[in-house]
Amino acid sequence: MTTSWGQTLDEKGEAKKRWAALLSVLVTLSLLSVEVGVYLLTGSLAVLGDAAHSLNDLTAAALSYWGVSMAARPPDANHHYGHAKFENLSSLLQMGLLAMLALGIVVEVGLKLALGYEVRMPLLGLGVIALTMVVDFVMSRYLRRVAMTYRSYALEADAAHFATDLWAKIAAMAGLLGAAMGMPWLDPAGALVVASLMLFIVVRLGWRASHGLLDAAPAVAVEVAVRRILQEEAKGARYHSLRMRQAGPWICLDVALDIPGDASLKEAHELACRISQRIRRELPQVQDAVVYVEPEGHHRDCPNGPGTGAG
Repeated sequence: MTTSWGQTLDEKGEAKKRWAALLSVLVTLSLLSVEVGVYLLTGSLAVLGDAAHSLNDLTAAALSYWGVSMAARPPDANHHYGHAKFENLSSLLQMGLLAMLALGIVVEVGLKLALGYEVRMPLLGLGVIALTMVVDFVMSRYLRRVAMTYRSYALEADAAHFATDLWAKIAAMAGLLGAAMGMPWLDPAGALVVASLMLFIVVRLGWRASHGLLDAAPAVAVEVAVRRILQEEAKGARYHSLRMRQAGPWICLDVALDIPGDASLKEAHELACRISQRIRRELPQVQDAVVYVEPEGHHRDCPNGPGTGAG
């Protein structure tokens, strides 16, 4: 399907994802510049720590842009199935950065509790943190919306970075208020809560991203829908060797049909095309549906053939 501008919907989606990833890089770079400037003016360690978080976010945003850009490339001589898995790889690398940041927070809390510390925050630094919290919230919501709309693992991971950065700043504000009210324990407690939330996100999103890299099967609901279409279209013919795998936001599948011996090659070909087209029409996330035909019972002569799952 094309728009009035002659651009496919998939192309518009890829352009939207690339713009969102680029905006993430530009916004993070702007925040980092402001925070470094405020640190040079005030010498605030809290602002310096926030700048370090922004540097981590900048790396994650750059990885997101790299993953989205690579995934948009068409198949080539070295990647016959396309580049969609670069989004999975980008997401996994971003989760690695987030895990390192969470563990760094835990270590920092331990050192401060062991060596003792004093919570201080200049008024200007407090204002900078409040401003960046607004930016983090807006960017997290925007990136997550684009990620869900266009099924982008890389942007979903980038949105998680902005969200966890927001939580870290909320914890910092809570620590400052706690220190002002005579409850300094709120500062390390809040930091540990944020680190725990970060690690939870790392496990959840990292697990999802790794599925595509390991060729894991998609959700059960997709298989149920595919089997329903096969049963409705096959009209008595049996199928076997149904296999599906995830590649970024897309699904690739192949299945074999047992065609009766009296069927013509043309009839078998038309049946395979009809099934493939219906699967891709009713399940837009299925990018490639290969339906091949063979004489009835032929797969029993090839016991080492791929897959199982007769219909």
